[in-house]
Amino acid sequence: MNRWFEVYATRAGPAELRQVALVFKDVSERKRIEANRAELFALESAARREAETATRLRDEFLATVSHELRTPLTSILGWAQMLQLDGLSAEQRRHAIDTIERNARAQAQLIEDLLDVSSILAGKLRLEVQTVNIREIVEAALETVRPAAEARGVRLQATLASGATVMGDPQRLQQVVWNLLSNAVKFTPRAGRVQVLVERRDSSVEIVVADTGKGIVPEFQPHVFERFRQADGATTRRHGGLGLGLSIVRQLVEMHGGTVSVFSEGEDRGASFTVRVPLAVTLRREIEAPETLRKEAAKQDLHCPPELAGLRVLIVDDERDTREMLGMLLRRCGVEVSLAASAAEALRLIESERPDVLVSDIGMPGEDGYSLLEKLRKLPRESGGNLPAVALTAYARSEDRTRALLAGFNNHVAKPVEPLELLAVIASLSWRTRKTST
Repeated sequence: MNRWFEVYATRAGPAELRQVALVFKDVSERKRIEANRAELFALESAARREAETATRLRDEFLATVSHELRTPLTSILGWAQMLQLDGLSAEQRRHAIDTIERNARAQAQLIEDLLDVSSILAGKLRLEVQTVNIREIVEAALETVRPAAEARGVRLQATLASGATVMGDPQRLQQVVWNLLSNAVKFTPRAGRVQVLVERRDSSVEIVVADTGKGIVPEFQPHVFERFRQADGATTRRHGGLGLGLSIVRQLVEMHGGTVSVFSEGEDRGASFTVRVPLAVTLRREIEAPETLRKEAAKQDLHCPPELAGLRVLIVDDERDTREMLGMLLRRCGVEVSLAASAAEALRLIESERPDVLVSDIGMPGEDGYSLLEKLRKLPRESGGNLPAVALTAYARSEDRTRALLAGFNNHVAKPVEPLELLAVIASLSWRTRKTST
């Protein structure tokens, strides 16, 4: 009957008759309520444990973010102060500059990871899909991590099959491989080995990154690809990072229709990560090798586009150090530079000096870059209303770029910017000014 009853039995009548009265009471509804209450209590207990875990992970993550962002800042500020002292040799100054650059790039990578996670959570990360040769992607990633591997005494070995072509975003796929390689190098001790294997398997391309490093304990392996999770989250941990890299790897691989998995026999027995991405059905065009994630542009001679010579550029930024650095960079390329610390000052300079290109920060006290451009675009053409403008800003999400372009900026460049990239962007806008003047 699938029902619950309470049964009461009592003697009825004279004892010699041996009669019993039975009363059945239907308590099915009460039992159902009790069962629901027990289920709700179990769910509430699980939710409370989950919330407590989330709170603990959040607190650990925020502490880690603070530590990881402050650590490179310590080196940057310390060596910058050392450069101000007299008596440093040329070798010491070179070492100071290299250290500042290395730590700045490390901090920039941390910020990029945070922005990627934010875009993934908001569902706003987009792929620029094209045909991609996985071998070329892996070779480029290997060249990027090779200096770090050599510095740590870790050997890199690669077996790369040819003809492994997929449809995907080359930059994001290279980010996947670079994350796995850099992670393997970081957790592999000196004289260890990191191996990369690329091969076609059935209808997929398989990328395997295996190392002889620290390994992963069995109880943590199910959590390897979770955001903000680290096997060692203590303040005494030996390896840095935010615990975001592998989470980003999983999200990017799944966006390409693939899978990623991990295997480790345990602590100090190495780990192996396997990425599988579907093969491209057809090859649409010849594939060009993608650029590496990191260009060592600062180590090359500064190449000035000829279009910059004699160009008048107005730089607007409330940070004095940024203004002066950009001004010095552009002056080395023959640019006539004007500097402004606010939107109001910029409008006065535009009226008096009539620059050819505007480079403006977005986040400024008082009036921001959007307010500046709104007022600029209301001016007549002869007063600078059509002045080409570049948004150079630390607001680097895809929606920030869209907002800047909709506001009237001709281009959006995220901080920290590579000098060669900024020079190229400004040079690309010079034709607008020359066309207007003619």
